Amino acid sequence: MKVLQLTATQFLRPMSTGRNRPLLLGCEDATGKDLEVVVKLRGREMNAKMQLAELVAAQLADDLGLDVPQAAVVELPVGFEAVVPAAEAAAAVRASPGLNFGSLHLGPGFTTWPPGRSPHGHQRDQAAAIFAFDALVQNPDRTAANPNLWARSDRLGVYDHEQAFSFLAYPILGGTPLPWDLCNHAGACFRFLKNHIFYAPLRGAIFDLGVFEEKLGGLMDSQLESYTATIPKEWGAEHDLCAKIEAGLYT
Repeated sequence: MKVLQLTATQFLRPMSTGRNRPLLLGCEDATGKDLEVVVKLRGREMNAKMQLAELVAAQLADDLGLDVPQAAVVELPVGFEAVVPAAEAAAAVRASPGLNFGSLHLGPGFTTWPPGRSPHGHQRDQAAAIFAFDALVQNPDRTAANPNLWARSDRLGVYDHEQAFSFLAYPILGGTPLPWDLCNHAGACFRFLKNHIFYAPLRGAIFDLGVFEEKLGGLMDSQLESYTATIPKEWGAEHDLCAKIEAGLYT
């Protein structure tokens, strides 16, 4: 995944979902191309660790074959709050100058995954890969109450990974057991997987994780290094998450 480097140029609207109350902004890349981007503001509970987690997790999800919106680093120019009509949102923008995490807006035709729905057919393979991914990145934030999933036809995709890399207590890549067995074999730190939205629907189900396993087995140290290389220095100055991720995933 290429991480987009963008500048915010236009306020479009607040997003209707998301605990961090992201904004939909019009943005430009270096060529002047206009894009609609969902931006999570640092001034709204998105600290540097969360920004780092979002950016790294999006790139890793893409390399593991999951559908994930393209990640972006979005610059909010000083004074951008002047074009934001809502006072509360303007205050959050004012508190978030500089670089913020964003992702391309999915646009029309996509829906959020409703709690209580079970994946069927090919969706079971996608659901199993999502479950394995969340075990891999230690993401406790994909539950029935908060799916953080989108759907279009029979496609499933993921978003919202600010809680990823929460524990870093177990070496995953190159270690045993496989990620989808962690809830039973890796102790208390992975019990969160039993609250995962797909834990119950996948128990006893037939699914194929061959593609995910192949991509997982093919990951190289250089790929993770390339993920962390995309992180702006201003995000990582006060945090050692990058080093912890490398140690946690590649021990």
